[in-house]
Amino acid sequence: MKKTPHASPTVAAFALAAALLGAATHVAARDNPVDPVSNPDKLDYRDVEARRPDFKEPFLRDGIVSRPEHFREIKPGINQAQVLAVLGQALRQQRGALGTEWDYQFKFQMPQSANYLVCQYKVVFDDGQTVRSAAWRRRQCLDLIPH
Repeated sequence: MKKTPHASPTVAAFALAAALLGAATHVAARDNPVDPVSNPDKLDYRDVEARRPDFKEPFLRDGIVSRPEHFREIKPGINQAQVLAVLGQALRQQRGALGTEWDYQFKFQMPQSANYLVCQYKVVFDDGQTVRSAAWRRRQCLDLIPH
């Protein structure tokens, strides 16, 4: 009997993964349910989109390293200058359904870890340019803020 060479299961799995990655030219993070605790007004956040050549980048979304206790100072009624003093310049400013929105990305060190979590934060101002509300995109980020 003549033996036929077969690829090992590891090689076959690798080949299948490579084929699937080659076919996938676009990945988007669209599976983000609105959290009624961290984002009760259902504010819209920008997703990160990556195309195959971008996969070599170490991080597609990065943030400014910050301390969670600073966010206790962001309360309804404070003005834009006060927000700037606490959080710094926003990454993006635009008009939203509830007023002017300032978008931020912050990076927090995880408790008892050397790892970081990048969090999206939005401050919404009323027409008088005072804070109407502020919201985190994900509850994991809200949970890092001391109350």
